[in-house]
Amino acid sequence: MSAAAPALTSRQFAFIGAAVLAAVLAHAPHLPLVIMVLVLALVAASWLRHRRGDIALPGWGKLALIAVFALVLVAQYRSVIGREPGSALACAMLASKLLETRTRRDALAAICFASFTLMSALLFDTSLAFTLATFGGVMLLLAAMRELEPRPAATATPASSPRPYWPALRASMISLAVAAPLALCGFLFIPRLDSPLWRTPVDAGARTGISDTMSPGSVQNLLLDDSAAFRVGFDAALPSRVQLYWRGPVLTDFDGTTWRRRESGIARPEAGESAAGSGAIGYEVTLEASDKPWLFALDVPVDIPAETLRGRDMSLVRRRPVTELLRYRARSVLDYRIDQSLPPGLRRATLALPDGFNPRSVEQGRAWRNELRDDDAIVRAALELFHNAFFYTLSPPPLGRDSVDDFLFGTKRGFCEHYAAAFVVLMRAAGIPARVVTGYQGGYFNQVGNYLLVRQSDAHAWAEVWRAGHGWVRIDPTAAVSPQRVELGAQAATLGERAWYRGWLLAARNQVDLINRGWNSLVVQFDAQRQQSLLQPFGIDRIEPDTLLWLLIGASSLMLGLATLWAMRAARRHAAPLDAAYDALCRKLARITTARDASEGPRDYARRLGATRVLSERCANEIQRLLAAYVGLRYASAFAPSAAVEEFTRSVRRLRLQTRN
Repeated sequence: MSAAAPALTSRQFAFIGAAVLAAVLAHAPHLPLVIMVLVLALVAASWLRHRRGDIALPGWGKLALIAVFALVLVAQYRSVIGREPGSALACAMLASKLLETRTRRDALAAICFASFTLMSALLFDTSLAFTLATFGGVMLLLAAMRELEPRPAATATPASSPRPYWPALRASMISLAVAAPLALCGFLFIPRLDSPLWRTPVDAGARTGISDTMSPGSVQNLLLDDSAAFRVGFDAALPSRVQLYWRGPVLTDFDGTTWRRRESGIARPEAGESAAGSGAIGYEVTLEASDKPWLFALDVPVDIPAETLRGRDMSLVRRRPVTELLRYRARSVLDYRIDQSLPPGLRRATLALPDGFNPRSVEQGRAWRNELRDDDAIVRAALELFHNAFFYTLSPPPLGRDSVDDFLFGTKRGFCEHYAAAFVVLMRAAGIPARVVTGYQGGYFNQVGNYLLVRQSDAHAWAEVWRAGHGWVRIDPTAAVSPQRVELGAQAATLGERAWYRGWLLAARNQVDLINRGWNSLVVQFDAQRQQSLLQPFGIDRIEPDTLLWLLIGASSLMLGLATLWAMRAARRHAAPLDAAYDALCRKLARITTARDASEGPRDYARRLGATRVLSERCANEIQRLLAAYVGLRYASAFAPSAAVEEFTRSVRRLRLQTRN
């Protein structure tokens, strides 16, 4: 009967636990708190069990864990199919495996499972920062495998002086560096499909971005989110900042609390053309995944991307939600007239106000109509009201049922959504058709990369009013309260409300965003079309799949050959201490007597040296002793004791050869 497998040492379990923890934490941004706490509790219990030396988890304990997590998973997701339920299940299974990991075989299984779990996190985030963090997890996995390699007991370090962790980490980094060129060959030359081989179900609500509804406070989370929304490269000069209104969903219906988008029908092909005769601006947008179908374009788009519908309100809706990085081209005119004749149904919708809500605001709008009568004068009166008595802030007081009344006649503090909603209510009450437009305004222009970066914090809401002979006209009531919000950007408008370090950090992120843009362009968006045009600089318009396979074979063979040569050279340069000392002894002898043949073993060499009788008797005896010691150290056991190797090395170094007189 074979002996039981030895248990893992504390050092080995530390590496395994760190690798498992890294794989689990990679899923932390998208897992619910209750599931993440449960998984981390399992990891902590594994560490505690190993420190206490418990032999195994009882069977009833395993069944209880399975039942508890199954209930939590069903309660959270109502299903086990999809990216998030699947990743939660994988994290729980991995943590449970760590809980019963005792031997080297268990540890290897845990490492394999952790590798799969870590790589599955790339289904949720492919940014450069997250990819680099994933490489850190891979480094820990390789270091754990290195630590599991068998070592002789004779060379083990005493407990009083534990080995450092750095050698295993250094070996894993070297392995990654050697594998990187081969991985690059696979990335470039493995033939890609036009669409993914498989698709995972999209989990609703997994991303953030502009919504098709707006209620008090709904935009606030976006204004505090500094992540990138999209990047824009212009064909010509960048328009002025006050023209950078990126149109999103247009909200027409209002129930007293929430503004909602209304299906407006499809715009005519000629809709949105400039009546003033100014030229269109062309640009390319790289939109981050949002799990929503909205595309964003400057007011107003005239040429739109494929698989996209342009509504009568000039908003762009894609046929499928944006679940991955999307690049599209568009053209817009900044001087335009749309809907110069307003259909009766749209007029009724843009004048409608819910009964029983915001009576003071409705009364104010009707009073302006009776007193001023002129639409332009009513618009000016509303803007003057905001300019004289209101304040821009991202931390407004809470509002009640009549949110517009509370804002206009009570708090008088808010941000873009408050001003846009209140302005539209006042206009409708005064008999002027009006609606809310959501999207983004402004952005940061990176002069080095020559592109505009628009962040989620640039989210904005403004209003449109309909005027006879002009059509829909953009009115931004926020600019009447805080002109710097439009002229200088969202950060300038809230500079006093943000900690100094946050503004400094955002400025630094804006500067280095060029790296993120390059990563998205060169790596994330490297698809079949771009792969087939790899050799265009060399005059080859399209690479066929069989050519890609030959390129893969040739490049991989070259990389493997170079890696082999490097490994062989490194092995010669960093030979084992015992062999290095033996080579040094042979070089010393070659200078005085005959050199060792390449095929000659140490015993044959010793006999031949004894027959030459060139060396003195004392020196010859010492050489015979050293050669016999080398044979014992090299061949008597799999691993020579380190102390004996060091003594052999010192003896060779002290050896002084003497010939016979």
